[in-house]
Amino acid sequence: MKDSSRRKRCVRPEIEFARDQRARMNEFADDVWQMLRSRRCRGQKFRREHPIPPYTADFCCVALKLIVEVDGDGHLTEQGRRHDLRRDEFLRELGYKVLRIAGYEVLRDPAAVRCKIESVIDELTA
Repeated sequence: MKDSSRRKRCVRPEIEFARDQRARMNEFADDVWQMLRSRRCRGQKFRREHPIPPYTADFCCVALKLIVEVDGDGHLTEQGRRHDLRRDEFLRELGYKVLRIAGYEVLRDPAAVRCKIESVIDELTA
């Protein structure tokens, strides 16, 4: 007879971190997610908080190797900029294109943000 209790699956730390980030998504990132989810942007499939160890991308289109990062205040500090440079270089070495969008741009002009993302998608699919 089978044991009816479910076993807890071991979840890798990067997956657990991504799940936590999805639950705590800020307003800027949520607005961009609404633009990208369900193939709403040029029919491309995006994942949110996608782990690419040792990092987690805000949004990733795996098929195009496109990462969209929505930067809040922490990215404007010297330490934040250094971290982003190292991270972006690592991701570029893996073949990803990284598009950074300032959070204030999302609030100020969401149509321009969408246009910027669509432009990169068009460039990558041409």
